[in-house]
Amino acid sequence: MMKEPADITPLTLLDYPGKAACIFWFRGCNLRCPYCYNTHLFGSGGNTRKDFRDFLRERKGFLDAVVLSGGEASLSPGIEDMCREIRSMGYLVKLDTNGSNPERLELLLREKLVDYVALDHKTPAYGSPRLPDGRSLFSQFEKCLGLILHFCPSHEIRTTCHPDLLREEDILTMAHEIRDRGYMGTYYLQHYFHTDRTPGRMDGPSRRYDRAMLDSLSPLPLGYRNFPEEQYR
Repeated sequence: MMKEPADITPLTLLDYPGKAACIFWFRGCNLRCPYCYNTHLFGSGGNTRKDFRDFLRERKGFLDAVVLSGGEASLSPGIEDMCREIRSMGYLVKLDTNGSNPERLELLLREKLVDYVALDHKTPAYGSPRLPDGRSLFSQFEKCLGLILHFCPSHEIRTTCHPDLLREEDILTMAHEIRDRGYMGTYYLQHYFHTDRTPGRMDGPSRRYDRAMLDSLSPLPLGYRNFPEEQYR
């Protein structure tokens, strides 16, 4: 049975490169990242009152794409059927995923139901004490990476960064990990967004990243998102 989105962001010009898109947010996630600001999507609860089909019909010719996010959208029941319906209406589909569900990702990619994948790289293969079980998650991430490299030409790898959770050395290791497995695109680093309701009750960073070190030693080009320039130069 197809599950309606929990909420809809009607317009974003940032989340699907080069496209005007909306975001469908889905409830449910199998991780509890300490920096997550979408804790309201962890559990069950009400969904948007508007049928997603009506929403997309009203925006035909204005929007180009739909971003599926969460939570973890790949866990949503009937996500394949929703992708089919979205694409049948002429929209592109982008999936944001935490990299923990390669089986569902493979199904979506093999059936050509997704046009763009943003894959999270949470931790180095050796793990991190305050992040999800890195060694277990990395094996799933590795499978997801192989799938998007094989099946999905439009993709990106991204990491949410907090200097007290991931050091420069960790980020550089992660850049080497994905480069060594065939990823040659930009590696996007997303600055932690502070709220008072994160699962790890995270404080603001106690130090600054050395961006000169990251840029000079990374084997891949780095893209910085939402980094406060006055703090991270």
